[in-house]
Amino acid sequence: MRRVALLAGLAVVLTAAQYAVTVRYGFHYDDYHFVRPYATHEVLNAFHGAWDSSGIETPYFRPLTICLYASRFAVLGLNSEGYHLLSLAMFAVSAALFGLLAANLTGTFVAGIVGVAVFVVHPGMPYSAVAWITNQMHLAQLLVVITALLWWFAVRRRSMRWWIPLLLFQVIAFMIKEDGVMLIPLIVCLHTLRKVLTEPDLPHVPQLFLGSAAALLAALFVLRSSALQGVPPHPVPGVDQAWANVTRGLTGAFRLLPAKRPLQPAASWFVTLLPVAALLSWRRLTPGVRFGLLAGGMFGVLFVLPFVFIVKAEQLHLVTTGACLLIAASAAGVIEACARLRLAQLCAAAIVITGLAAMGSVARNITRDFEPFGTIVLRTDRMVEGWAAVPVELREYLGAKAAPGARDKLDANPARALDIVAFGLHGRETSPDGTPLRWMSGPIADIFIARDKRLVTIPLRHEIGAFREAAHVSVFADGRLVSQIDLTDGAWHWTSVNLKPRDASRAGRMHRLRLHLAHAWIPAQLIPGSADTRTLGLQVGVLDVR
Repeated sequence: MRRVALLAGLAVVLTAAQYAVTVRYGFHYDDYHFVRPYATHEVLNAFHGAWDSSGIETPYFRPLTICLYASRFAVLGLNSEGYHLLSLAMFAVSAALFGLLAANLTGTFVAGIVGVAVFVVHPGMPYSAVAWITNQMHLAQLLVVITALLWWFAVRRRSMRWWIPLLLFQVIAFMIKEDGVMLIPLIVCLHTLRKVLTEPDLPHVPQLFLGSAAALLAALFVLRSSALQGVPPHPVPGVDQAWANVTRGLTGAFRLLPAKRPLQPAASWFVTLLPVAALLSWRRLTPGVRFGLLAGGMFGVLFVLPFVFIVKAEQLHLVTTGACLLIAASAAGVIEACARLRLAQLCAAAIVITGLAAMGSVARNITRDFEPFGTIVLRTDRMVEGWAAVPVELREYLGAKAAPGARDKLDANPARALDIVAFGLHGRETSPDGTPLRWMSGPIADIFIARDKRLVTIPLRHEIGAFREAAHVSVFADGRLVSQIDLTDGAWHWTSVNLKPRDASRAGRMHRLRLHLAHAWIPAQLIPGSADTRTLGLQVGVLDVR
């Protein structure tokens, strides 16, 4: 337990030292589409449809990812700092679990220590895991995969009933992201390699487990195919393209190529030559370290296979984890091989520390790609400004970020920078009499108000002449029902809500108002000759916030 505590403490300290700066980085690119309220039916629909019901994102089957996104928004709202703290916490736990896994697989605690360090400083992690909020799905998947491998290692000699939880881990990993399909194949390969290389008396994988796993994987593919029925499949690449994708994924994670960042050539030589040195010392290595070397390569190769269709650096979190295992085992092996000469062992340890420091420097440089007023983020901000699905207030905020001097006067956290952000409203319009307004885009609108505000007045109007029925709206503030209004005419009505700072979510740092109707209307279905196919609720005027 002391060693587990040491690994956990090291993971927390290194994660904070390496990535604490990301807490102030704000949102980036896809974050603005995924950080939003999710209706219950939208979450449930993800289990039998594409993860993005709006069709903006590439259609994938990732229902548990949507559950994660919905849950975190319910707690954190628009507080980007809260999201980054969550990423750091998930990443530190992943690093600690990985260190424990490396120590178990190799049979040496040195591999566990190096494993935690290399997991944290590997240049593949900023984009794929720790610095980009959208990729919290990767962090969730890492937690599941590493925990599953720890479970396998603990029950590898036990009966079938102890293997059953691995089937559940497989389902969870797949429903977070499809590349999780390689979890059980990896476990079977690792178990076989372990028996051949390290534990000759290790029982074979239970036959019933193999049959159950095969049936489960087939069922998962059928479920995914059914959910994405009608969605054009990815084009099958040619052999040359598939090979190029695989080699690109492996060289990026295992060799840190292309080496374009400061100190990246040195880091690349380190991760390339260290495994070579370990292999040259093969006869001096313990069976556990030998297993760790081959297991790391096997880990990366199996998890890169789903990327034969297309490969992106920000999606290689599991391939990178395999590279981390290889480096950790290699470092432990080289240090172990030098055990007879104290000076040589100290030199080997110094080389490992220097190499890890170079990797950490590269990772910190990559992390700066996410600086909220940096060139890369401002460029993606301009793209997001054209996304109609993003609230108007956020799009205007992104435009303001590009103004000269914005870095010094505009907060990167929307929860502090903005007084109002409204989800569930169409764009701004002006009525024939000159009144500025916005239509509700459905029966529910969520309006976030700055925590320091005390009073908000909401103008509401119902187009009863067109929709021909009265509307009943319920107004909730910070989860409490504060007002119910029957709109039986076409006049404007005002409702005022008193706000108290203590009622605002501490994690979200904003008040949350909700306008709730029984249902919305589609003019084209109600008004003869209308071509307006939008879903409309009430008209909402300009909010007066004080």
